[in-house]
Amino acid sequence: MLKNKRIILGFILACSSLIMFSCPLAIAAESSLFSGGDIDTRGQGFAYLGLDVTQKVYENLSISGRVIPNYLTYKFRSGDDTVRANSSGIYTVAGIKLSFSQTTLGLFGGVEYRNTNLSPDVRSADVRGNTFSGLVQGEFDSWLSRRTNLNIFSSFSGTDSFFYERGRIKRQITNLDFKKENTINIGIEQFYGRNPDFHMVGGGPILEVYHIPKRISFALRSGYKHDSTFGSGLYGGLELSVKF
Repeated sequence: MLKNKRIILGFILACSSLIMFSCPLAIAAESSLFSGGDIDTRGQGFAYLGLDVTQKVYENLSISGRVIPNYLTYKFRSGDDTVRANSSGIYTVAGIKLSFSQTTLGLFGGVEYRNTNLSPDVRSADVRGNTFSGLVQGEFDSWLSRRTNLNIFSSFSGTDSFFYERGRIKRQITNLDFKKENTINIGIEQFYGRNPDFHMVGGGPILEVYHIPKRISFALRSGYKHDSTFGSGLYGGLELSVKF
């Protein structure tokens, strides 16, 4: 087990190094750091810190790589027990971005490593201990008008066949002439996730402040969430991104 774990970690580190330091991406590439997290009223949450490096190859085509360490905590029922899962992991994906005017489409594939601890440690759980699986992601982003943005993100992980989808639409409401450094955007989001044993759905408002000179975005999120384990509740979260 220890040997396999070292092989997995070594493979991920190698992929991460390739994405961040390979020559085609290191020269005149655009990079961004992004982080965030959310938590619901049941104490379930997700937090992440990521790096994206994108190198334009042709006018409408770019190559992109992402490394995203993350932490997930959730609960589920096993017989009469309520089990808490604490899962640390890392995604390493690479792919292409197609850009047309104000619209970008990204397609990515890679690997996901997770280490999941259960309390109590029920042996019947499908996801426990060290897991290593494939991961595919897609992203669509478009400025429908000068001040209205639509973003759709989806992913599928081989870890318990988990599918996740999130859609957002936001609109700029201040600094309409772009003469000031900061703009405020408001919007709404919806999300949906499921595997063979669990599903969730939710959504709510978003408030974003964007600092134009430094290309820094800070967003507050909150709203309603329903999952098949506990029913209805509330969630809240933060997001931060910086482009270089």
